[in-house]
Amino acid sequence: MIRRLFSSAILAGVLAGLVISLLYQFTTVPLIVEAEEFETKQSADARYTTGTDKFVVHLVHNSDSKSDHPEWEPASVVERIVYTSLTTIISGVGFALLVVSALVIRGSSGGFRIGVLWGIGGFAAFILAPAAGLPPELPGMMKAELIGRQFWWLGTAIVTATGLWILVFYKNPYLYILATVLLLAPHVLGAPIQHSIQGSIIPAELAAKFSTVSIGVNFIFWLMLGGLSAHFFKKFQPKTA
Repeated sequence: MIRRLFSSAILAGVLAGLVISLLYQFTTVPLIVEAEEFETKQSADARYTTGTDKFVVHLVHNSDSKSDHPEWEPASVVERIVYTSLTTIISGVGFALLVVSALVIRGSSGGFRIGVLWGIGGFAAFILAPAAGLPPELPGMMKAELIGRQFWWLGTAIVTATGLWILVFYKNPYLYILATVLLLAPHVLGAPIQHSIQGSIIPAELAAKFSTVSIGVNFIFWLMLGGLSAHFFKKFQPKTA
């Protein structure tokens, strides 16, 4: 059983991770690069207006126009692709383990269509619910303190998954009330807020586009992850004599 569980999760995580990593290159990555350009320009403008750094900015500007550093550009692109792929695959395997573990707990034999439903639940718990309070963010956007955001994200994912589990698998009206409280609690309490008075340097339209695209890509990721996890889990089921 352990071998079946891990084999299913690893195959599903790797396949879904590779496909989504490729999709990232044409969806979210160009938006991240655009945001980084805004951030770089803002940083240079800030240094220029300080007065004491004018000469430094002038030298940097001149070196950019004359230097032959083009060989570094492909390296950074390759590095970005490699890191994106690795993190997506690793997270995919981890989330796939959750899916197949849930199948084991429920005594399900798996199957692609069953897995897609689990994937929708995973998307709701780990992406949609947290994004309601902490939408995906671009470089240069104002963010609340990291630890607070991480705790809120994790807590929201856990209570949302628990609430959905109760709603789907239990038929007790009192438990329905508990599930509703769990689903609403993180949003009633609210996500951590950035208290800085400095505004974001990223245009609102770009930030909204990134958030929408990122959530959409993650929806595809979770559909693939759930479907493939349950498919392989069923495929690797020991044959009875």
